[in-house]
Amino acid sequence: MDKQEFGNASYEVLKILEYIKDDDLKRIPQEEIEILKKNANYNHDFHYNPDKKINEQSVSKLTKGIIAQYFYKYIATEKQKEKIKLKQKCDLQIIEKEKQYDYSQLFKKNKNELPKEEEKKENVLPIEYKKEKWYKKIFKKLLGFFRR
Repeated sequence: MDKQEFGNASYEVLKILEYIKDDDLKRIPQEEIEILKKNANYNHDFHYNPDKKINEQSVSKLTKGIIAQYFYKYIATEKQKEKIKLKQKCDLQIIEKEKQYDYSQLFKKNKNELPKEEEKKENVLPIEYKKEKWYKKIFKKLLGFFRR
């Protein structure tokens, strides 16, 4: 995250906070708002429409994250915090399952396993066993009798 991105997000958060109830705004510490004001990029072109949901507007991810943190830390009730924790837990489980069953990862695993199997096949070649022919055995026995 660079300074300009944080500056734009700070400005967007300040604009959104203008439309929040005074009771909720007073719960956010003044130091937090001062940090936003200090880092805000006032040249950033951003218009917030309070009639639309935040997801329907062109708001950066960082802005959404800051707003979510402020809500969770300072505004949300205990019941709302529990719901947020459950939602985060479910989202984490979904992400883990997506990683686990990601098709591209499955195919990478198969590609990596193939050379190992080929190496095993090369190392486990059958041993050649040369059985002596029956007539050669008889011939050697006869030669053995005559040499004595």
